[in-house]
Amino acid sequence: MEKKMIKQMMMALLLAMMPFAASAQEISIGGSWANEPAKLGKNKTLDTSVMECIYNYRIIDHSVGDMREYHAILEIGDSISKFESYGSYRLDSVLGGKQQMSNEDFFKLYNIYRPDFKEFLLENVNTNQLSYYGKVSIDSYTYQEKTPQINWVLSDSTKEICGYLCHQATATFRGRNWVAWYCDIPKNVGPWKLNGLSGLILEAQTEDKEHFFTAISVRKSSSPITITDKEYFKTTREHFNQALADYKSNPAKSWKNSPWAPKDMNGKPMPIPKRKLFYNPLEKE
Repeated sequence: MEKKMIKQMMMALLLAMMPFAASAQEISIGGSWANEPAKLGKNKTLDTSVMECIYNYRIIDHSVGDMREYHAILEIGDSISKFESYGSYRLDSVLGGKQQMSNEDFFKLYNIYRPDFKEFLLENVNTNQLSYYGKVSIDSYTYQEKTPQINWVLSDSTKEICGYLCHQATATFRGRNWVAWYCDIPKNVGPWKLNGLSGLILEAQTEDKEHFFTAISVRKSSSPITITDKEYFKTTREHFNQALADYKSNPAKSWKNSPWAPKDMNGKPMPIPKRKLFYNPLEKE
């Protein structure tokens, strides 16, 4: 039982580190553990989406001289909207009907639908509450806050995105200046935490061009909006952001006193070089 738990913890640690690699290699596993049943969390349906918007999301981190491009999806229901990695959405869709599969089969699917990032957000329009779910190393956290009120300044500028005529709006939100473009679809949501305009936000970019969301597909939907039943540590936005920033600046520090820290053949801890991971937070305050 102890060896089984160690294997599960090491795989969880590997999965936690993968999003930070520029080009993560495929995971392959062997031995008897490969044939053991994978732990598939049960999905709880929160709402049914009526529309989905897929975004290209580009981030620049000047401190490490790197740029990443991801794909994200916004699922929009009558009461709930969910923003997450498009890879996570596809993986959940494939796993949704599975009652059981082996660890080997799970990681084969994971390699195909590997999520670009692990965070996701749920916004409830009935309770005016936003729930954030994210990871720091191998630990999963969640926090709740009231749906942010963003003071947008409207402009007469227009342009077309995905076939929709969009209008420009600007705002300062949590330390960043944003330029957004919203259409006439009557949904006052958008990528990440951006919201509060009279129509769906199809594009948003920070003034410094470090973060850029742009819609590449808008489609009708009738798919369930779900959340996987698993345990999360409850925290606050401030504490989570600080913990994540600390981890990204020096991930080796979190391994220092960990039983999973690398050891030499004599069982003595091996030095772990300090390195900064790719990280440029959307929120500066």
